[in-house]
Amino acid sequence: MRCSEGQWVSVLISALATLVMAESWADGALPDSALRDQAVQIQEQVLTAPRPKWLMEQQGNVEDWSVRLRDLRAAQQTLVMPLRSDVEPTDQAGTDTDLTVTILASRALGEAQLRELFAQASGRPEVRVVFRGVGPGESLGAFIRQIHGLLREACKDIDSGSVPRAELDPRPFQTPLVEVAPTLIATDGAGKEVARVSGISRPDWILEQVGQGRRGDLGLREPTVAVSEPDLIAELQRRLSGIDWSAQRDAALARYWERASFSELPTAEQVRARRLNLTLVAQADVTLPDGTTVIRASERVDPLAIMPFRRRLFVFDATDPRQVAEVARRGAASRADGRLPLYLATRLDRAAGWEGYRAVQTALQDPLYLLTPDVQRRFQIERVPAMVESHDGILVVAEWPPEG
Repeated sequence: MRCSEGQWVSVLISALATLVMAESWADGALPDSALRDQAVQIQEQVLTAPRPKWLMEQQGNVEDWSVRLRDLRAAQQTLVMPLRSDVEPTDQAGTDTDLTVTILASRALGEAQLRELFAQASGRPEVRVVFRGVGPGESLGAFIRQIHGLLREACKDIDSGSVPRAELDPRPFQTPLVEVAPTLIATDGAGKEVARVSGISRPDWILEQVGQGRRGDLGLREPTVAVSEPDLIAELQRRLSGIDWSAQRDAALARYWERASFSELPTAEQVRARRLNLTLVAQADVTLPDGTTVIRASERVDPLAIMPFRRRLFVFDATDPRQVAEVARRGAASRADGRLPLYLATRLDRAAGWEGYRAVQTALQDPLYLLTPDVQRRFQIERVPAMVESHDGILVVAEWPPEG
């Protein structure tokens, strides 16, 4: 089921209005008479307004995100994900003699060789083991859990302060392109590459070569394996471009009615009217910030005397066509009498979803809200359909059996 923008925004407006009214009623005050008319005006405006950019087709956003991710290749900001939680950032600044060794690894090496790599890097802050990305379709969590398991096995006999640096960072694999593992890269304190070699997994080997004055690409020394993980940035681009944002939005909207909580009430079988006394008794003095006492302890306060209830509240089961028709008729008559109607549904058709919700709103020709537990308790709604109105300063709750 697809939901039009007007329906979607209308539901948001209705939900916000319900929260505001429920909050004010819970505090003992009733909504201002202009609130309802203002809500209707706002709804009419959003229904006729142009579609906002964030609800439009998301392909442009996906392309923009892809460009931004691609630009990160040349950016100076760090795109490094440590694969252990206790890694502290290290200061790479220093002289050209402050060498760092990066071991470009892949799970294609096998667990035994990876454990050996981790063991060689343990206790050496100048050595880090880096992976290019996660497997196609693999979650980041699954990848990290596997690497953590290998780290624990490789370092089970050493203290926690010696755990090697393991990171997820595609950049060292990019310029020049590295497609095989293991590959060692030695960089100076300024981050400039000094030497590299493929097939060697021992950090001391390349450090010895640099110490002897060798520089640049030292070639392929021993057998290697192809890096099995795709570039993390390329994989993120692929996953983003494959997301159907419209379908995701529609699914989220559809799930709302599956999880919505209704205050279901029995149907009235006879006409009944009850009077509600909303008078409150102050348990302590109520004072303003300047110390002025506005209500004294034990004083009785009638909210209707402070803010008269100038509307009619209709509570009904929106899955019952009889109640919808009856409430719509009474609501129209109430509006003609100068009493604005306010509609609260105890239940809606889950299967019909937003289309069903909108159909009821169309029948009422007014916004529809869900009955909240606070409002139900405050007005003591017991059966539906019911109407709440004020007569001579007294709040009256009337129930009647639906016709038809």
